[in-house]
Amino acid sequence: MNRRETLALLAALPCLAWTGNVRAKQGDWIFVVHPYDTPALLFARFRPLTLYLGGALGRPLRLVIAATYDEQIAMISDGRAQLAYLGPTPYLRARDRARVEILAGEAEDGQAFYQSAIIARADSPIQHLADLKRRSLALGAKISMSSAVAPKLMLAQAGIRLDELAGVTHLDRHERVALAVLHGDFDAGGLRLDIARTYLPRGLKIVATSPPLPPHVIVAGPDLPEGARRQARLALLHPDETGLAALSRLGANTRFVELNDGHYQSVRQMLNRLDPQ
Repeated sequence: MNRRETLALLAALPCLAWTGNVRAKQGDWIFVVHPYDTPALLFARFRPLTLYLGGALGRPLRLVIAATYDEQIAMISDGRAQLAYLGPTPYLRARDRARVEILAGEAEDGQAFYQSAIIARADSPIQHLADLKRRSLALGAKISMSSAVAPKLMLAQAGIRLDELAGVTHLDRHERVALAVLHGDFDAGGLRLDIARTYLPRGLKIVATSPPLPPHVIVAGPDLPEGARRQARLALLHPDETGLAALSRLGANTRFVELNDGHYQSVRQMLNRLDPQ
């Protein structure tokens, strides 16, 4: 088995050490995050926010890193989690299943959007999207906006069909995509622009970037009481010093702003272009 096949196999295996298949203890509520990065990094980023929101709500709030994107969607939809940090596509999938509500949207430097990037090795002859024909491509989880949906749309808009590539493999996490391209296992990869930039000094380059995408959101599950929704929303939109310190762990200039479901109509349209049925 070659390295590429091994990476694809590892991506398909269940992550039992950090599964989200849990229920809250008596009195606890759960904040669930999707596995877009390593568990250690996600815990370091989101644990302070979980503690801050738990304090604002006046009850224990437990951080859970779901094993898969689908598991996170199921947890917030069926009431096993009360709060969740969701990307645009998972938010819409959860919204289709249950009455989840956006509490706030993530913003960086006052801008409530993020971007996707298609990357290659710095020494690669690939300079433009057109150069990807007959090349191999690594993507993240199929449901991920920035590491799957947006890169596929970027290719489509450049007139490149997926069947014109040498192959497309989904590796789940953004980090795996970056490392697989860096190690030469794939010619190119799709992932979040901010994550891609952290790998540029190690030997990657950005081939193309997407238009602005609606941001990640923190949502309330269908069973979270209205009073708790108001408290969590207020804590996110108007953080105190503890809250500001917690938000800084997500990014130096990260804040949360008011958003609603209407901001994600463009994402619905993007998904319909990829899957018109």
